[in-house]
Order: sequence, then structure tokens, then C-alpha cells
Amino acid sequence: MLDRNTTGPKPELARGLGANYYTGDIGTLDLQANILIECTGAVPVITGALQRVAPSGIVCLVGVTPAGRLAEIDVGAWNRTIVLNNQVVFGTVNGNRLHYETAARALVKADKEWLRRLITRRVPLERWQDALEHRRGDVKVIIDIAA
Repeated sequence: MLDRNTTGPKPELARGLGANYYTGDIGTLDLQANILIECTGAVPVITGALQRVAPSGIVCLVGVTPAGRLAEIDVGAWNRTIVLNNQVVFGTVNGNRLHYETAARALVKADKEWLRRLITRRVPLERWQDALEHRRGDVKVIIDIAA
């Protein structure tokens, strides 16, 4: 997992899943990932991800780049790298009922204590705007309609 946070709950949450946790610029990491899932849609992160995938590795693009964000890329060199290294790059979106139901079943089977640690802040419904404010240490903020 690559994130901007160097402290807080995220490093420990990643380790709880058995994941390595990295911080900083992906382009500077000494990393050759077998599977890399890019979720930001940020052009510099996507470019770095494409450079950090191992031979026979897979890059899954999940984040969507806003219109107008451009990056210079040598498509021929990129094509040679992908083909000669037997790599896969694909995009995906999970937005239908089957995806929701599959995710719900996975959450039922997940470690409940680990899931509880994902929720770092609860906000009552009458203060829903507070949930939209990013605060240091936030992982998941929920609006608690029962509070």
C-alpha cells in the first residue's frame, strides 16, 4: 500500500492485512509490484505505477482522472515495455448490484476487529458537514443516523 500518511492508523491497518506500507513518491520507490491497484486517478501516480510493475505483473486502474489532466507519454516505448515484459494493464469500475452484494458477503466474512479500526470517526446526522472535512488520521468517517 502506498499512501501519503506516515503516521496514524493506516500503516497498522495495512500490516494487519499482511500488506507492505510505503510512503512518498511512487516514482522513487525501489519497488517491482506483481499486482498494483491504482485508485487515485492522479496522473503522476498512474505514471509511477506503470513504471513500478514487475515483469508478468498486472496494473489495475480504478481511479478516474478528471478531464483536462494530461501527461506526456511515449506510447511506443510503453507498448514495448508492456509487451516485452508480458504485463497487463486494465481499468475497472464496480458499480452494479452484483458487485455490491459480493462486497457485502466479503465484509460479513472479514475480521470484525480490523473492520472496526477502519472507522476512525463517527458524526451525528445533524452535523453531516463535519464528515466531509478531512482530519489528520481519518480513514473512514461515517454519518451515524442513530446518534
